[in-house]
Amino acid sequence: MIRRLAAFARPFAGVLAASTALRVVQLGLGIGVLAAAVHAVGQAGRGPDAPGVAGTVGLILLLAAAKGAAHYGEQYLGHWVAFTVLARLRTVFFDALARQAPGVLHRHRSGDLTARATEDINRIEVFYAHTIAPAIAAAVVSLGAAGYLAVAAHPLLGAIVLAGAAASGLAVPGLWRGRLREAARRRQQVRGRIAAHLTDTIGGLRELVQLRALGRRRARLAGLDAEAGAYTRTLAGRSAARRGANVAVLALTVCAVAVAGAYLWRDGRLDQQAWWVAIAVAVALGPALSAVEAFASAFGTTLAAAQRLFAIVDAAPAAQAPAGPGPAVARHPAGAVVRLRGVSFGYPGPGGRAVPVLDHVTLDLAAGSTTAILGVTGSGKSTLGYLLARCVSPTAGRITLDGVDLRELPEDELRRRVALVDQRPFVFSGTIAENLRLARPDAGEADLWHVIEAVELGDTVRALPDGLHTRLTERGGNLSGGQLQRLALAQALLRRPALLICDEVTGQLDAATEARLLERLRPELAGCTVVWITHRPATLHLADQVVVLEDGRIAEVRRGDAVTSPRAEV
Repeated sequence: MIRRLAAFARPFAGVLAASTALRVVQLGLGIGVLAAAVHAVGQAGRGPDAPGVAGTVGLILLLAAAKGAAHYGEQYLGHWVAFTVLARLRTVFFDALARQAPGVLHRHRSGDLTARATEDINRIEVFYAHTIAPAIAAAVVSLGAAGYLAVAAHPLLGAIVLAGAAASGLAVPGLWRGRLREAARRRQQVRGRIAAHLTDTIGGLRELVQLRALGRRRARLAGLDAEAGAYTRTLAGRSAARRGANVAVLALTVCAVAVAGAYLWRDGRLDQQAWWVAIAVAVALGPALSAVEAFASAFGTTLAAAQRLFAIVDAAPAAQAPAGPGPAVARHPAGAVVRLRGVSFGYPGPGGRAVPVLDHVTLDLAAGSTTAILGVTGSGKSTLGYLLARCVSPTAGRITLDGVDLRELPEDELRRRVALVDQRPFVFSGTIAENLRLARPDAGEADLWHVIEAVELGDTVRALPDGLHTRLTERGGNLSGGQLQRLALAQALLRRPALLICDEVTGQLDAATEARLLERLRPELAGCTVVWITHRPATLHLADQVVVLEDGRIAEVRRGDAVTSPRAEV
């Protein structure tokens, strides 16, 4: 995981190297400031006329100013790389969602995905801004300080500082590492569930108020908070103990330098001035080593966040897509010719075994035809629509569109040719026109009004304060369910697809509105192959054939005059 995170920063290796160099300079100057101050005090102790005191004070001021400049440069460059890489990670995550959509929503709740795209990615910032440069700088400065003391003071003092640095920078951060990482991983998972719970609660607030269920949702949230709090206490307790151990190691290192220096001074093997400077160097080394323990405490959470991120990035799409450009496909002027041959599909179930939904479905859809798919709830109607739109891929069999396997059709070509209108459409916060133009950005006002009239929304939109430019509230709260379905249908018509799949788009309409809508749709559906998934018989007069599904299998296919027979009301 560390190698993978580092790979994202490889294009900015030069900037990170500059940031690391500046951190080394900053820490070195910090040691120099304290050592020079001790030296100045020692010189001043020899009398008011002691040489070099004024010059040393000037040097301290210069070193302090340079240290501040180096600190600013190190922080700026390190965070510039961090936030640039985070932006790239969000793009990678979004591309993964786009590649897996909409099947990814069958495996993960939207609130949890939002938490991964925001909170988890933000936590990875620690790796780029507070890990690489501090770790390298701590090693370089520790070796430099130990080497300096070994040469300028005594080898024993250099060895003591080196041993203390190794204990502080390597041994202490390794304490309880496995337990801390596991607690961090579990806490991130719980935080994802909290985000998903809050997203669901806010989205269904009206229903929860009506059902008087807010108390139960609050209790569930409190339980999740308590679970996250338990992991946080584990992390905080262990981290605090480790930080205390690190402070103790640094204090012992300073004490060891002081005691060893005293013996060396008593034996005449160390100058008193060098002894005090050695103590100052040991004290000044503390911030460099404390930074290692600080990022080590946060590192478990960083890795847990990265694992949650890459779990989505690495997941296989629910629908197979071609790796290359795919074969050329000629469009049929009357619509798409669709053939299903032995198509089976099952959703993942307990133990990794697929739960069968469709079983060896074989069906032909002629170009320009309308096929009604009937069946009780759970018979596989919606799943068949998802397969035709390549939201998921068959576990067996194949589906062809104009002679080309749907899995080999390039993504852009597929979305141009195939439109799915779901029974639970989603609209974005924005105007009606903006939502419609998601399907065709170059559509003019006349085009928008044409499809609005075609779905029997003309009077509704004209009655709104700003017509097409009326802003929809979140999830279209200022429109009814039936109006949202028809808006989604208008959006699909604007695309002029070769294959249009409508999943219960008239399910929330009264009979009179449904009849008018179906009549208006007749000319709009010319040149388009239509699959109309429904459980209502009113739509059957539009159909050229009716397919009845039972338990994932085709129980009956009726064509021509048989479509309007009494048995059509299954």
